[in-house]
Amino acid sequence: MKKPTTNFNNLDAAKLIQYAEEIIAKMGENNEIFATPTPSLTALEAAVLVYRNSVTEASFNDRRAISFRNEKRKELEFLINELSKYVDTIARGNNTIILSAGFLPSKDPTPGDDWNPKAQQLEVEPQGLGTSRIKAKVKPWKQARYYQFEFKKKNTELPWQKVLSTRSVVEIPNLETFQEYEFRVTYLGKSTEPNYSEVVSTFAL
Repeated sequence: MKKPTTNFNNLDAAKLIQYAEEIIAKMGENNEIFATPTPSLTALEAAVLVYRNSVTEASFNDRRAISFRNEKRKELEFLINELSKYVDTIARGNNTIILSAGFLPSKDPTPGDDWNPKAQQLEVEPQGLGTSRIKAKVKPWKQARYYQFEFKKKNTELPWQKVLSTRSVVEIPNLETFQEYEFRVTYLGKSTEPNYSEVVSTFAL
């Protein structure tokens, strides 16, 4: 879900001030959406002014002035961060509302970084009469470390049984003949959180 960006590490003093002023301007323009900002825009304006003056004073390389500037930067960043939480409660992931507050929306995570995409195109096929084996295959995913296939008898409360494989195709043996089974699969990459495919069914023969 989209959130207001609050990573200031790559912003120099001028860009941080510009970012804060953009937030003040946008939230002021859209005060019908952001009726009670917390902290207030007045507090943020005051923090911007103090920080701007501290940057000017620190340009003469006085140690005390530099320390004061750094302190005021932290205070400004804190206010922006707190304000982003307020915007987040209003926006609830809405990209347009985040932008209307002057914040930049966060980027969507890339599959493989923090989450696994939903497993796609699961197919299951009996391996001939009397074999009691099912062949299951799923569309490969390049970043998958494992493919976790799961199965259980259909229309039962039995737990899912797991078959872990490094390949996208497996054979599941020793099933009960003429019993119908349900199958699902998930990719496992850096994340171990499952994101299962659609459930499919077939009979063991």
